[in-house]
Amino acid sequence: MRYALVLLALVACGKHHEPRAGKTPRIVSLTPSATEVVAALGAEDELVGVDDYSEFPAAVKKLPKVGSFLAPNLEAIVELKPTVVIVDDIHGQTAGALRDNHIAVIECAMHALPDLRAALSTVGDRIGRSKEAATAIERIDTAIDTARAHAPPHHPRVLAVIDREAGGLGNLVAVGPGSWVDELLAIVGADNVLVGSGVRYPKISLEEVLRGQPEIILDFSQASSDLAPWQQVDVPAVRDHEVHAIAPFVSRPTPRIEEALGLLEAALR
Repeated sequence: MRYALVLLALVACGKHHEPRAGKTPRIVSLTPSATEVVAALGAEDELVGVDDYSEFPAAVKKLPKVGSFLAPNLEAIVELKPTVVIVDDIHGQTAGALRDNHIAVIECAMHALPDLRAALSTVGDRIGRSKEAATAIERIDTAIDTARAHAPPHHPRVLAVIDREAGGLGNLVAVGPGSWVDELLAIVGADNVLVGSGVRYPKISLEEVLRGQPEIILDFSQASSDLAPWQQVDVPAVRDHEVHAIAPFVSRPTPRIEEALGLLEAALR
């Protein structure tokens, strides 16, 4: 079944304009997830530029920045003379412009586990690191199997929030079905209180939080260093002191899945 999912996801990872053989790749990544994929393949030194929000591994913080996820800077990318640029599925216009400049593009949607496996496989093939990709995928599958084996018999009701205003609970953005975090929650044995939502990342109100009555709240937001605002919400998670700050990297597809699952498991214990 895993291999079928990978094959389906490979459709989203287009293969266009192959880099010239025999040359060390010069890679530009336009998302933090893609940057981590390159690092997981052992090709960190081949990165010559990353998006504004890539920060892992630490060395990429020193690399030239080429714009945000929503607004890549085409001029900055071209100036770096990359042999390949890894883009997400929202970067259609940028991908077209790069091809017009005779720059190879790898289009990889990064929303869920099949996407992550496909990205590792596709990028690995394109930059000559297929063996490293197979090893990384094997590590991911082993971590998932281990986490599933440790899942508790009682599935706690969890609300996962990926964004909110600093110092308050306005502008709440949470995790819905079909999202990366929703998949991880299912693996560690939790039930997403927003399973009935029709979108991956719904904007929700405090009234919806109250209706959901979560037993655990996981706060992935940049504001999670201050959990005090949650004390105003009368739900089991607050009464039982089960509101937890989770490292923001866990909220996006990452090859660091063993670490991500470990953090979620610790919050559920």
